Amino acid sequence: MSDMEPTFRPRLQYPERALRLRREGRVIVEFRIGNDGAPQDVRVVEAVPPGLFEQSALRYAAGLRYHPDEGRPPHPVETMRRERERQRLEVRFEMRGQA
Repeated sequence: MSDMEPTFRPRLQYPERALRLRREGRVIVEFRIGNDGAPQDVRVVEAVPPGLFEQSALRYAAGLRYHPDEGRPPHPVETMRRERERQRLEVRFEMRGQA
């Protein structure tokens, strides 16, 4: 869903409660990418099922890193567009590979 690829992805933590219940799900998060490459204003747009995976998805999205704008002269229009545009990301939680 995001049109930019992260340069770093943290490990996704499967919630213990979801493991015990043997539940799978997905969460759609939305955020802006700051000039430092870190997600800002991360929020949940949709969660299925609700109330089980949101916190893990928010932590995952907040830990993503994108190529920072530092090190090259900023183009004012490009920088403003990047900060203004919200990115959407679907985080899937699947039992496959979980203990």
